[in-house]
Amino acid sequence: MFDLSYQEKSVWGTLAAMVVVYGYYFSAALHDVGRPEFGTGSLGRLIFAVIALIVIQVVYHIALALESRPEPKDERDTLIESKAYRTAYFFLTTGISLLAAAIIVINTFALHSREAWGTVTPFAIVNLILLAMVLAESAKLLTQLFYYRRGLR
Repeated sequence: MFDLSYQEKSVWGTLAAMVVVYGYYFSAALHDVGRPEFGTGSLGRLIFAVIALIVIQVVYHIALALESRPEPKDERDTLIESKAYRTAYFFLTTGISLLAAAIIVINTFALHSREAWGTVTPFAIVNLILLAMVLAESAKLLTQLFYYRRGLR
């Protein structure tokens, strides 16, 4: 159906691995979001997610290299990658800025409100920062796929 280049196959594999591994991690972390700190189970899940992602990536890229001959990066690949990084940095800075603003607003209301507002826990902050990083990386990969399919203009 599609004739994908080596770089496109690499990006698709990376994106699929991230969705699976971090999808599992964030669905499990959502249950622990009210905890004030990392428990051993939460920290173990985070370490497992990072190690699993590394192992999946290594195995996938070895299999991909054995299946098809890796193509050297050319000027087009470098340009696509730089445009994708620009998108990722935009998503990351926007996500972190919104997160910081939300934490300030929530904690301000918690201090000045008569109602029982909760504060944002360190566990939630760490996971929200990680989520912003994962979304930025996903945006980078999706941007790369877009430019490989559409072409540069």
